[in-house]
Amino acid sequence: MTEPVGGDAVTDDDFRNLADVLPQLAWIARADGHIVWYNARWYDYTGTTREEMHGWGWRNVHHPDHLAAVEVRYRLAIEAGVSWEDTFPLRGADGEYRWFLSQAMPHRAPDGTILRWYGTNTDISRRRVTEERLRHSEERFRALVDASAAVIWNTNAEGELLPPQPRWGAYTGQTEEGYQGWGWIEAVHPDDRQQIAEAWSRSVEERVPYAVTHRLRRHDGAWRDMEARGVPVFAADGSLREWVGTHTDITERKEAEAEAERARQAAEAANRAKSQFIANMSHELRTPLSAVIGYSEMLGEELEDIGQAALLPDLRKIESAARHLLSLINDVLDISKIEAGRVTASAETFTVSELLQDVTDATGSLIEKKANRFVLDAEDDLGAMHQDQTKIRQCLLNLVGNAAKFTENGTITLTARRHREEEADWLSFAVSDTGIGLTPEQIGKLFQRFVQADDSTTRQFGGTGLGLAITRAFCRTMGGDIGVESEPGKGATFTIRLPSVLVAEEEPGEEPPAVAAHEQHDTVLLVDDDPAARELLQRFLEREGFQVRTAADGRAGLTLARALKPRAILLDVEMPRMDGWAVLHAVRNDPDLAGTPVIMTSVVAEEGLGQALGATDYFVKPIDWDRLKGLMERYRPQAPAEARVLVVDDDADGRERMRRSLSREGWNVDEAPNGRIALEQYDRARPNLILLDLMMPEMDGFGFLRALRARPDGDVPVVVLTAKEITAAEKASLGAQTDRVITKGSLSLAEIGRQLRVLYARSDSETMPGRIQGLIDQLAEKDG
Repeated sequence: MTEPVGGDAVTDDDFRNLADVLPQLAWIARADGHIVWYNARWYDYTGTTREEMHGWGWRNVHHPDHLAAVEVRYRLAIEAGVSWEDTFPLRGADGEYRWFLSQAMPHRAPDGTILRWYGTNTDISRRRVTEERLRHSEERFRALVDASAAVIWNTNAEGELLPPQPRWGAYTGQTEEGYQGWGWIEAVHPDDRQQIAEAWSRSVEERVPYAVTHRLRRHDGAWRDMEARGVPVFAADGSLREWVGTHTDITERKEAEAEAERARQAAEAANRAKSQFIANMSHELRTPLSAVIGYSEMLGEELEDIGQAALLPDLRKIESAARHLLSLINDVLDISKIEAGRVTASAETFTVSELLQDVTDATGSLIEKKANRFVLDAEDDLGAMHQDQTKIRQCLLNLVGNAAKFTENGTITLTARRHREEEADWLSFAVSDTGIGLTPEQIGKLFQRFVQADDSTTRQFGGTGLGLAITRAFCRTMGGDIGVESEPGKGATFTIRLPSVLVAEEEPGEEPPAVAAHEQHDTVLLVDDDPAARELLQRFLEREGFQVRTAADGRAGLTLARALKPRAILLDVEMPRMDGWAVLHAVRNDPDLAGTPVIMTSVVAEEGLGQALGATDYFVKPIDWDRLKGLMERYRPQAPAEARVLVVDDDADGRERMRRSLSREGWNVDEAPNGRIALEQYDRARPNLILLDLMMPEMDGFGFLRALRARPDGDVPVVVLTAKEITAAEKASLGAQTDRVITKGSLSLAEIGRQLRVLYARSDSETMPGRIQGLIDQLAEKDG
């Protein structure tokens, strides 16, 4: 050890230097444990001197709370001559304590006598913090597992359940041997096992999360609905280490969902029953009201004729009360439709100025009742709207009626303006009054159903509180809204904003195919959203020589019709995006297509009866007699003696009122209580016009019209008079816009050919292609 520094031999200095550069605190003690040497690291950390640490001085840097226990364990190890290991905190030069792992080994002579003790202290503060955090995390996890209602489990990388799984065993009652590996599948319901085994195997194989629901047997034998979820846990190197998952009992949730579904179905059934009840009641209530209103009007005319005008005021009160009751019935019907979500808008084109004049005329008596003055403030050229005119009129009548109700000796102003908004034309209708006005609190609940401004308003002015709720629902259905501005004592202004064109919500569809020039005027257009129906008809017609083009929805069909100008159109009624009635309406309003024969196809049996009715117009009872008289004049023949009308109604009183009123106007009136007798009466005397009720026994109005239109001489104009709520489809069908209807389910290819033959014969004088004429002859033979 005396070789020069840098040689191969290791010197004492090398050992001393090695001891000083060790990261541990190193020390040497005598056989009795008396420490005689520390390395430099000890003094650097503790900030002590050799004199302070000599012997048992190390006790001065130990934590007081641990010193006694450490010294006892140290002395016991020295006395026993065995290795010593302990952990304790030591104070550093900065006064802070850090945790160290202390280890010492005895060095013995050949005879076994202990000569020295060599020891180190290693700083384990960071490791101890990490271990503490890990321990806390494990405690939290175990507490979470214990607190969770779910069954928590884990498997190996192969998806096998390995013991211990205390939560699984406790819930299912399976033993460790029972659930080990794939034994857990035995606790799954027999009907679910195959599905669950396949799902679990697929997740394990593809290493994707596992999520299923199935039934699991509880320890008491009961089957419970469970939601199972599992996720793979990957090691740092990307390898799959294990799976962890949960089973959550969702039996109560599923039972609650099932109960909610049953409640929903019951509510829907109750709602349907309510709607049906209201619809039926509306008919039953309107029938006697029609009698009251009709007789009141008729008696008024007769009283004037005999000079008893003094009785007219009392009679007008009866009529006014009946009409008020009718308006209440209509409000209840409207709010029922709104609640059921069945409010739709039917667009038509009309002139705004004519609508405003109509509203002005209709509200004149209401405004004059309380000595109010009406002002119409409208721009000179408001143009036209393509909107639901009936709903707009009802909304304006509601607002003007409310203004007249809450204003006395004041002014009511109806203002109409047209403006551009978001690159579209909009119209605003504002109804202002100088009446009692509204507080902010009253405005807040103004549009609620069955609610008025306050109880005193109801007592003083009456009303149901439905008018404004209906108005808002109508406005929003038409794509607009209503707002109000008011101050107490200064009147109120209600403003309706509506787009000038009603835009239906439609999904974008495919563009129709391009049309070659030679296809025009020589093609049958088939429009049906049912691929099977399209294929069947197309194959038949093409095989027989027709040129056929098809469209899968109404909008594409209308585009093709305008491009092709086909010889005939086969049109389905119920289609997405644009139904058959909307297409039919557009065809009949297009100058280039108006004369095109149309065959309608429908799966709707009862409503299908009305789709070829050819009704000229319809009235909802009670009848507006002035409007009816105006309509009747259009059908009065030149010779007064030939003016004959057939009234078909099961209500004897209604027929009597109609007969007396029409007789006064110079008509010869025939009567029939149902459709069957009406057809017999029709054979005896062909009328110039038929007034027809829809709801009758034996043969209703739909059946009568179908039979009438099937006759060669059945082209007499028909006006429908009904207390029935007319649906949008029925309203369209009563418009005399369709040429024929074929009901799906009784569809005959020969019948289609016969219908085409008739329609081609009725079309314009353009020469029919020879091959089409030939096909018509073939179809006629088949039909024969």
